[in-house]
Amino acid sequence: MNKAEKSQIIVLIACFACVFLSAALIWNYYKKPADENEALIVTIKYPEYENAVITPVSTMECAIDNEFLHELQQISSSSDGNTDEHSYNYQYDTVPDRIYIKAPDIYVFEQGKSKSSMTPCSVGSIAYYDDAPWFSITAVTIDKLYTGVFDITISIKAFKDIVPVMTTLKIGDVVLDEVRSAPEKETVFENDSYISETFQFRYNRGALSDISDLVNEATFCTEDVFHRISGAQITAECNIPSVKVIIEDSELSSK
Repeated sequence: MNKAEKSQIIVLIACFACVFLSAALIWNYYKKPADENEALIVTIKYPEYENAVITPVSTMECAIDNEFLHELQQISSSSDGNTDEHSYNYQYDTVPDRIYIKAPDIYVFEQGKSKSSMTPCSVGSIAYYDDAPWFSITAVTIDKLYTGVFDITISIKAFKDIVPVMTTLKIGDVVLDEVRSAPEKETVFENDSYISETFQFRYNRGALSDISDLVNEATFCTEDVFHRISGAQITAECNIPSVKVIIEDSELSSK
């Protein structure tokens, strides 16, 4: 892999993280408590993924009983890229003796062509991941800017929590990279689940007045992805030393 490709992947990963950060900031605004000083902070790490690029989901279950009938209200969440620590803040009335948590799901970056997908660029086409439906193409539009220059916009609806990171559009022998700064770019998450996304590509090859036939024969290609997984092992500690943290369904102990 050359330096240009590495730089592009880093930029794409940063864009993905920004989507999660934006969602978290909005969520935090509406969940902000009256007094943030009464916050119980649980900091977690994922030892088995310390060398991987991961993005935990923005919520973590935390309760004062092991049946999770009395959950604490989450205030916010944040991540520290330098220490690989992820913190979740909760509001409480009385300091509990112990709390119970469940490891949040994480999106793990997967690179390589072993999971790549090539999907016909037409409405209704379905992409597959591990032989199961991944997403369907719901719309394909072509906007002519001027002779020989067109914007091609592709919208998809996801069936799995697998987020494409590196996407291209292959038209004949021409391979177009996604224009990630396009105003039409939109990535939708609901409750940390990947719902839909819009991609845009710019075609500027030759003095053509129409490329509809070319696009009908084009292929929408994906390569690198963020794949959501559950049940990862974690370590955890609380900002209040007297509070014992018990991790449900984990073989690793809390600090």
